Order: sequence, then C-alpha cells, then structure tokens
Amino acid sequence: MVAVENAPDDGTLDAFPPKDDNDTEPEDCDCDGLGGFPCWPCVQTGRKELPN
Repeated sequence: MVAVENAPDDGTLDAFPPKDDNDTEPEDCDCDGLGGFPCWPCVQTGRKELPN
C-alpha cells in the first residue's frame, strides 16, 4: 500500500518508467567475460535480451 500512499494527486502511478533509448553500456556491464551471454545489468536495462 505504500505506492498508493505516494501516488500523485492526479491518481496516476508510473510503475514502469519509460526505457532510456540511450545505447550506452551500463557502468557495471561485464558482458565481455561471459562468452556471448549478457550480464544482468544489460538485461535489466533492456540493452540485451536473455537467450532462449
């Protein structure tokens, strides 16, 4: 219920802020040492996707 208590006056809530279209690597990117597997910061920011 914390989110409801902190909702703005207009009643909207931005639960998933828009992704940044910036293609820069996250500061804690470590994809180079993972043999082609993406690191979690890149997956989390939407820069790369997990393979199936």
